[in-house]
Amino acid sequence: MAQIQELKVEARDGTGKGPAFQARQKGLIPAVVYGSGTEPTLVQLNSRDLVKALDPVKGKNTLLHLSVEGQSGSIPVMLKDTQRDVLRGDIIHADLLRVSTDRPVRAMVTLVTTGKAAGVTQGGGSLHQVYRQVPVSCVPGKIPSKIEVDVTALGLNQALHVSDVKMPEGVTLALQPTTTLITVALIREEKAEGGAAAAAPGGAPSATTPAAKAEGAKAEGKPAAKAAAAGAKGDKPAKPAAAKK
Repeated sequence: MAQIQELKVEARDGTGKGPAFQARQKGLIPAVVYGSGTEPTLVQLNSRDLVKALDPVKGKNTLLHLSVEGQSGSIPVMLKDTQRDVLRGDIIHADLLRVSTDRPVRAMVTLVTTGKAAGVTQGGGSLHQVYRQVPVSCVPGKIPSKIEVDVTALGLNQALHVSDVKMPEGVTLALQPTTTLITVALIREEKAEGGAAAAAPGGAPSATTPAAKAEGAKAEGKPAAKAAAAGAKGDKPAKPAAAKK
């Protein structure tokens, strides 16, 4: 079970630019807690505390326990979204999703390959990862930081599917069992050999290539055209001889 991070917040009254400006004057940012069929709760918090509370690997998938100043108990939440200043990049607003610690949620987790596929090392193929991230379903406290798959046994023209992945206890992939995650196939080489075979020694095109045929037609056509032109000039009808008086 992952360690639950605590985050202290203050209740916030009102919405709009005025209360948001006042919160930022105190070094805080406005935030909203919503979900689980309850009314949204307006709070304000320190953005640095929020960043520190997030797992550096899980990020938004971190389960947080929200402690509201002046209220007893805590609220389990996950970071849903943030708004950042376009120039400085600082967080200026946060949306927190209220969750239940014993009900599954869906989250996106990075898919990581380990080992060298046999189809790559022995078959000369190339490994293609269809999914870089995969959706998982589990309770918030069990969201893994990553899903690792060993591709060592993956041969040429073989694929790894969802059904082949061994998942941590209590975690399932939210994809169809037949979904392809990774494949190994031959690298498509450029058809350089075909172009080389079409060329004759010395760089001259082969007589059977379209280029050669076109050049031959031009070569044959030019003399014929010239001869025809010359003939046309030399075969002009002679002027009739003047009649003798």
